[in-house]
Amino acid sequence: MNKISIMEASVAKWDRIIAGKGTDGGVLDCPPCRIFYPLICFGCPIAQYTGKKFCKGSPYGAWYWHHIEVHDRMFRKVYCPECLRLAENMRDFMKEIVLHLKEAKKKKTVTPGVLEK
Repeated sequence: MNKISIMEASVAKWDRIIAGKGTDGGVLDCPPCRIFYPLICFGCPIAQYTGKKFCKGSPYGAWYWHHIEVHDRMFRKVYCPECLRLAENMRDFMKEIVLHLKEAKKKKTVTPGVLEK
């Protein structure tokens, strides 16, 4: 299982939402949730990055509650400029995790004391 690929799929999901071509089904269509949610987020790249389970510490809560409180809808997509801003925040957060994972992988592949060619 490649966590970088999983998180890149999350970025793609949020790009579709931002473009108006997708919706957010929460754990039902979240690439990391499909794998890690049944394990109570154990091993989830988002949970590892934030140090909290169930996307706490991520922008997801603001996105979710905005739809409940402002739009009175469980069907989450871009309805207004604030929805767009919140979706972009979530996408950018997913990109941040992808970069973090790539940097961590890069550090693991470089053996200390050995010059790269």
